[in-house]
Amino acid sequence: MSYTMTFDVSHKVGLGGGHLQSFFRHIARDVDSEAGFPFAHVNKNIVPERTRFNFTRVNDGAGGFRALQSVDGRPPSHEFDDYLQSRLATVKRTLRKDAKPIRGVILQLDPKWYDDHNPDWRERGMNPEAIGYMNAAMAWACEELGHQNIVGFSLHLDEYSPQLQVLVTPVTEDARLSQKDFFPGPWDLARQHKELREHMDAAGYDVEFGVTERSKEHLSSSEFQAKADRLRDAADDVEDEKATYETLRVSLKNRESNLDRRESGISARELELAATRAEAAQAIDAAHEAERSARSARLAAERERKEAELERDQLRATNERLQQIPPDIERWLDKAKFGGKPAREYFDAAAEKARATRSEVKLLIDGDRGPFRGPRRRQKEEDLDLS
Repeated sequence: MSYTMTFDVSHKVGLGGGHLQSFFRHIARDVDSEAGFPFAHVNKNIVPERTRFNFTRVNDGAGGFRALQSVDGRPPSHEFDDYLQSRLATVKRTLRKDAKPIRGVILQLDPKWYDDHNPDWRERGMNPEAIGYMNAAMAWACEELGHQNIVGFSLHLDEYSPQLQVLVTPVTEDARLSQKDFFPGPWDLARQHKELREHMDAAGYDVEFGVTERSKEHLSSSEFQAKADRLRDAADDVEDEKATYETLRVSLKNRESNLDRRESGISARELELAATRAEAAQAIDAAHEAERSARSARLAAERERKEAELERDQLRATNERLQQIPPDIERWLDKAKFGGKPAREYFDAAAEKARATRSEVKLLIDGDRGPFRGPRRRQKEEDLDLS
């Protein structure tokens, strides 16, 4: 089965109105975004999730191409303009205000070829076979238009079909900027298209050699151009719908993932809240228990204090009774004798002994350890008989 090979050179870019800058940013959107410059683009067919598959290079001025870089804080796409300005500096004549220094050349394999040979390009990018054919197409462009006139290129994989965008500045060998020297008219476009197909056939691409409507598009037929415009608009509508569907599908998938994460977060927070509530309940129970223990301790202390006061009152009363001796007893103690000794001596000895006992009890109660504090006090109480 043979496949078409699209060759489109219909897009020219002028100097004024910031058109060049916008065009360069559109072409190099992958490297700009990666460098932190996510510019908005009007092309609704772009699928941002696939922009990372794009591959963009700028002319290194030494016969090759290199990756674009952000220089002095500028977006990497500015390197296209840097090379363009260096190439235009070789032009001898002053450029007109309406000059078109850039021609966009689009080289594209048949979308059916990708369906047959690289169906997963949207998810995995281009396979080695597809890359080889695009390299062959790029080699033809460098040979046909001059390597020094290729400002850069970008392989776009974030649109409906993969396409190679080549930026050409048409500077002649005698230092003139001339679109007509490189693209003089329909007959030369037909020649270029034919030679491109021959080049791709030699590279192994099963190319269709018949003249297709896509080829006729460049033959300056106003009637065919109107027809092509209608077909392109219809194709754009289909691509818009597909891109919108793809974007919606990705958006729904992201929303589903976000909902899953939110549900997981809510479950985790509920577990944390339950654990916090359990800890709070334990803390409240411990506080209540501490309060009950403190209340019991206060009641016990108050009870001991009252018992100590009562005991002191009893000792004080006993002491007062011992010190108060009726007058008739006093006289009897002075007159009575027992075993040849006066009764007073026996009484004084007994009173001294009682006073010594009361002093020991008072020391235990009012000692430096306080009333009823510690095991020594309790042991002394058990040893004493105050009844």
